Amino acid sequence: MPSILEQWTTRLWVFGVVFAGALALVLVGWVLQRPRGLGVVVSLYPAGRTQGSRVVALKNASRGAHNVTLVVDRAALWPGEGSSQGGSDVVDFVARLIDAQVEELRSGNGTEPEVVLYVLAHLRDGFRLGRRLADDPQLSLNVMHLSQQAGRSLIPGVGLSSALRSPLDAHQRNQVSRYLDAAGTGRPRLVELPAEAGQRRHQIAVIVRLASAGSMVDDALHVAATGQTAYGSGHHTGYQLSDPDASGVNGPCGAYVVIDIGTPYLPDDSALYAAVTTYIWECWLAARQEWAQRLGGTTAVEGLLFFHGPLPIAVALGWLTARDRITLVHHDLQLAQGAAPPPVEGSP
Repeated sequence: MPSILEQWTTRLWVFGVVFAGALALVLVGWVLQRPRGLGVVVSLYPAGRTQGSRVVALKNASRGAHNVTLVVDRAALWPGEGSSQGGSDVVDFVARLIDAQVEELRSGNGTEPEVVLYVLAHLRDGFRLGRRLADDPQLSLNVMHLSQQAGRSLIPGVGLSSALRSPLDAHQRNQVSRYLDAAGTGRPRLVELPAEAGQRRHQIAVIVRLASAGSMVDDALHVAATGQTAYGSGHHTGYQLSDPDASGVNGPCGAYVVIDIGTPYLPDDSALYAAVTTYIWECWLAARQEWAQRLGGTTAVEGLLFFHGPLPIAVALGWLTARDRITLVHHDLQLAQGAAPPPVEGSP
């Protein structure tokens, strides 16, 4: 009798192991097949200025992490584009493609898809993309970061959500103050520029340097104070102001504020990126309110954002300021190095 019980017990044990193994395989298969959101690879560099290997790396990363990947490569879509194809038009087209893909997933799955952006773009185009994507407040968005510090590996950048609008807590403010000079004392000072003819008194310059760039702040201050993008015929700042007045020139700003990093670069940390983004946004809101009060409270204040730093933060700032009158000023490194200036958007 004991031998029969032992055999029966052994069989039950074997059956249990097999059943548990089969159940584990089913669960693993379910996990692998479940919806993992939408990966969107966006390269906004025009033909001749993109790097195919980086686009391939982003596509491979997205396809390995998501069950649906949308690839939008400006260089492939418009290989021979000229000045007639403005950057804002391209960004709007890209955003419409994302909207269409999201709606398809919404209708098919009945749930709100998580969207992860893998973006290659000039900072201005990234800023524009963030502004355009803010049109859908229900969309869950995360922007990945192609790190230069970690050998071009992909890491989480910034999540675009209402959390960015929440005031910084003590821990976040302390974290930001370790890297940004003015954060330790609150906010940077708004500096008024001397009044002069042709000045755009209602406009303030927000100058943000989050990575090492020797003359960036000085160059941006020159543009803000003079309205001129070059020091003379031999030295161009690289900045391009695309909104001249009726005379075809740009006037000086009325005031400026500088947010400068105290270290060579920001560490790759998504929580830090989010806190820095919120801090910059708070500084812009405070400077705008202060300048409006100085002007009498009846003038709509506009901003020029001179920005040098991680692309996900630029995208997030565009998302946060989508309803504000602020423009990120494009910087062309080739122009600063003495190359011929590219055509201005919208020019014939």
